[in-house]
Amino acid sequence: VGFDPKHPLKRSFAFPTGLSLNEVAAHDTVNPGDAPRWLLPTDLAKLDFGVQVEGHILDCAFSFSFSPLHDELMQAVKDATNEGIRHAGPDALVAEVGWLIQEVMESAEVHRPDGKVLPIYSIKNLTGHSIAPHRIHAGKSLPSCHFGGSVRMLAGELWAVETFGSAGGVGFVCSAGPTSHFMRGSTEPPSTMQSRILSSNAKAMLDLI
Repeated sequence: VGFDPKHPLKRSFAFPTGLSLNEVAAHDTVNPGDAPRWLLPTDLAKLDFGVQVEGHILDCAFSFSFSPLHDELMQAVKDATNEGIRHAGPDALVAEVGWLIQEVMESAEVHRPDGKVLPIYSIKNLTGHSIAPHRIHAGKSLPSCHFGGSVRMLAGELWAVETFGSAGGVGFVCSAGPTSHFMRGSTEPPSTMQSRILSSNAKAMLDLI
């Protein structure tokens, strides 16, 4: 995108690139000092990346695997994503778009080589979201389920329709492992109380972002 280190906010990465494997749904990146990770033939990988040009953000993610074991799950998630995109637009009810995503995704199943059939669940607590200049999460969320509410998509808004599916499980994720993604919630500097609990490295990170 023509990154210029003298003007890093003009054109650059929009957020840390994520490369999450298997049961890790999203927001994972190898940190400096981590043990080497090798992509295995049966792994299911999720690549999440973004770029920004003068604050205008592109948020993109896709899954890939070299094994047919994951084809049904990936197809279900792809179909659900396309269903969400198909119904997104000005005046669309966000809860209705989420319900349609869930209906498509959870109508599919995974047939394992051992004969077991696994239901596919939409992950409810990882969501799509609205995007604004210099703000990757602009205040509105699009869960992959029917959650109620009267929030609508408005003309002129930019949305990332992100869907996540799980073969088996319960359809929810939790935080685990070391943190590799950081985000400043606003342009305001940390409060006095926040500053007291931040390490010097954390303060330097906030100054940078």
